[in-house]
Amino acid sequence: MLSIRYLRVGRRNKAFFRIVLTEKSKPAKSGFQKVLGWYNPHTKETSLKKEEILKYIGNGAIPSNSVAKLLIDNKITHKNIKFVKDAPGKTKKEKKEAPVTEKTETPAKESEEAPAETETAAEAPEETAVEEQQAPAEQETQENKQTEAESEKVEAEPENNEKGPEEKK
Repeated sequence: MLSIRYLRVGRRNKAFFRIVLTEKSKPAKSGFQKVLGWYNPHTKETSLKKEEILKYIGNGAIPSNSVAKLLIDNKITHKNIKFVKDAPGKTKKEKKEAPVTEKTETPAKESEEAPAETETAAEAPEETAVEEQQAPAEQETQENKQTEAESEKVEAEPENNEKGPEEKK
């Protein structure tokens, strides 16, 4: 299957992209079939061969999502050009702040549920004991964080004007 996608060229910190027709399963640099244009992301300049792009898309080539966005921005339309916007996700900060959830076991089949319910009633006191053990562990981790923060503060404080053993002579 053919794909229309970017091929990055240019030097470090100065990207420049060619828009190439290549086999989807191969890397873009390993033998593309045709150069269909270029894009400079620094100046936002583009040069596209509109007729050839539409010809290949009509024959079944699929543009990558980023190339599809570029084609739509340059008012090149076809029924096979589809830009899919990324779903909004959590930021790295939100992921760090989110509490870690414990994995729960999947429910048993209906035929096995009746005996499992009787066992859960017997296991209930054990579960509360496990929760009570986890609570002090969480407190210990908070205390460890506080002591680490205090030790960092002590290290960050400027040293007193006392002279060391070598300088006291």
